[in-house]
Amino acid sequence: MTEFDSLRQTRQDYDDVAQAYNDLVRHDDSSTHTLSTAMITAFASLVHAGGSGSEVLDAGCGPGQWTELLVELGVRTYGMDLSPVMVTIASSHRPDLRYEVGSMLDLDVPDQSIAGILAHFSLIHLPPHLLPTVLAKFARAVEINGPLLIGVQIADGAGDEGWVRYDHKASPAYRWTLDAFAAHLREHGFAELARLRIEPLSPSKPPAGYLLARRTSGGP
Repeated sequence: MTEFDSLRQTRQDYDDVAQAYNDLVRHDDSSTHTLSTAMITAFASLVHAGGSGSEVLDAGCGPGQWTELLVELGVRTYGMDLSPVMVTIASSHRPDLRYEVGSMLDLDVPDQSIAGILAHFSLIHLPPHLLPTVLAKFARAVEINGPLLIGVQIADGAGDEGWVRYDHKASPAYRWTLDAFAAHLREHGFAELARLRIEPLSPSKPPAGYLLARRTSGGP
């Protein structure tokens, strides 16, 4: 599958499920949601501690629920998503916030112009060979010492590459070991600060994981 084919499939798949996905996430009171909220709150605290007046990017914002949380936590945030339908839904909830259709592969912002990036289970749909391209763009865009929070589904026992492909309910995706993903972050100038593993609520689902990192001055 080419880069274009992958993006086109993910965009179409999420356009198709956008309303159902919105209904699901906005009525989520599970322990997983509670722990996700805690990690995003920690991310917001790091943005505040950095004292930056720049915006945070919610990369792969979906219907905008986490963009809204960051704004409620006092963080200037805008959302970007590959799916035009998702962006329309996000804008309908909060027309006062900025949402745009776009791809992380084409992130075009000035160097060190973003206070931090949240990629909440959005990089899972990226073919692994394209991950370095996106992380290089993140590293260029984020201010020195700015935080990066990544959410992934965890692949226990994955091979040497650290990932496995799986059938995500919305669109084809990849599960990662946290160690393998953290290694990619280090290669692109992000120092790991914390990680979280969330056990699945159902045996049929994989564990969820978070990596919280900070952009270092010694990165590429």
